[in-house]
Amino acid sequence: MNTTFTVIQTRFHSMPMTKYVISESLEKEWLKTAVADFELELSCELGYDEENCVFSSQLDGTVIRTLALMMYTSYLQRENSRVMALNGIYGKDITITGADGTKKYTKQELDSELARVQELLHKQKQNCFG
Repeated sequence: MNTTFTVIQTRFHSMPMTKYVISESLEKEWLKTAVADFELELSCELGYDEENCVFSSQLDGTVIRTLALMMYTSYLQRENSRVMALNGIYGKDITITGADGTKKYTKQELDSELARVQELLHKQKQNCFG
């Protein structure tokens, strides 16, 4: 049985996320980006049919996990942009700058997940020893 978008989406949703609802169309775009980046990085063809949201074969667990993690980094990039756009509230009687901690944490999480994606991609590359 060929791997479907739903399989990758389920793995993506198993990762830590916020309470915000993410549209399926946005998740599909993130998967398309992940597939393109994966294929470019590893010089392979995954055979993803964007129209039917299905791969041409059954992907192994490592590829599924990598694609889901790549989607998660797209989510974190979006979340980082959102958090960075937040401004502190400065008023006569109140000052709220709590978003600064959130900005730092979100950026650290993004950097950590990007490093994990690079590690997973590196481990999947074929070694050439001559």
